[in-house]
Amino acid sequence: MKNYDLILFDLDGTLLDTSAGIFNSVRYAESQMGLAPIPDSRLREFVGPPPKAMYSKIYGLSEDDALRAAQFHREYGKTKALYEASVYPGMPELLSFLREQGHKLAVATLKSETIAQSILEYYGLASYFDTIVGMDPEETLTKRKTIDLAVIRTAAEGKKLLIGDSIYDYDGAKEAGVDFLGVTYGFGFKEGQDYPFPTVSRVDDVPLWLMENGHGT
Repeated sequence: MKNYDLILFDLDGTLLDTSAGIFNSVRYAESQMGLAPIPDSRLREFVGPPPKAMYSKIYGLSEDDALRAAQFHREYGKTKALYEASVYPGMPELLSFLREQGHKLAVATLKSETIAQSILEYYGLASYFDTIVGMDPEETLTKRKTIDLAVIRTAAEGKKLLIGDSIYDYDGAKEAGVDFLGVTYGFGFKEGQDYPFPTVSRVDDVPLWLMENGHGT
């Protein structure tokens, strides 16, 4: 197995199925802002991107109003969405295995950092990670910046890999100059489609991919 110095994970759709909490966060923000509800079919668009950007894009809000909507979104996340998620089967075993193999582990997410820390603690995953990097209160970070911060915090100097489930993860990894592995069990990527990066369909496939293909760039 390639000894990546650092393996980073996205959170939503990669470590945890957080879809119910995210969808309910959107509905809460809509009600607090007096926004016309979007169709249920569009709620998945909020999984992955920063909420502020999505409230601006989908509802046509000004920057200030989009920030307010994102703050309501985070408010629900801190109080209720925390309990509306589930750990993907096999994830604790994967994280334990990777630590035993000597990898540094980090989370790079566009979920609020305080919420990410809380949710990972609640579901028993936080202790596996050397650092958890998420969105700042001012909603200024990009995926690349969360990756860069994780690299700085872990003092990682060797090869690095991001595992994620969306095009935002792939773009962030590419911009940050780290390798990328997509997962199709999450929200963004679909099994059987062609992508310009490798994918796995199950959590249990990650160690096998690392052994066979994790040679870095």
